[in-house]
Amino acid sequence: MPRDASATRARILDAAVAEFSALGLAGARIDRIAEAASANKRLIYVHFGSKDGLFDAALDTVLSTMSAAVPLTEDDLPGYAARMFDYLLVRPEAARISSWRKLERPGSSPDFGPLFTSKVAAMSAGHGGGSGFDPVDLVVFVTTLGSAWFTVPDGLIGADGRDPRDPERLAAHRAAIVEAVRRLVAR
Repeated sequence: MPRDASATRARILDAAVAEFSALGLAGARIDRIAEAASANKRLIYVHFGSKDGLFDAALDTVLSTMSAAVPLTEDDLPGYAARMFDYLLVRPEAARISSWRKLERPGSSPDFGPLFTSKVAAMSAGHGGGSGFDPVDLVVFVTTLGSAWFTVPDGLIGADGRDPRDPERLAAHRAAIVEAVRRLVAR
């Protein structure tokens, strides 16, 4: 029976996302990715060219999926930040692989500039509230509020003695995000 190249590619990408989000580009090993994907190591190079190419493809997969699942809505920035938080609760690898990208491959693909350009233009035209902030800064602030829980040290999010994974604690933090963004964009 012939092998399904698209299924193999998908398994490799899934394994790569897990490996890269946990260990970064430098710590990830192609041998482990191949084993986890039940694929021949050579196929990784056939499909992706190099370890860097595989990292870029994994990053593109994760961030494109997140962008589609959590679209930036310039007319509901509090909702956008809350949806970002909700998404990262379920898919924390998106925050982790993004952090590795900034550390190990700044400037690597994907480039979401065109996506953000249209949103920033819409905010410049009057959407997104009358915060008085530059629209680029506003998007940075809102995105960071939605994802900060997943990027700050565990010691900080548990510094008050509460379990940061407790559903009530997570709900309270989500509500705080919404309120913070609401205040940020208030007229």
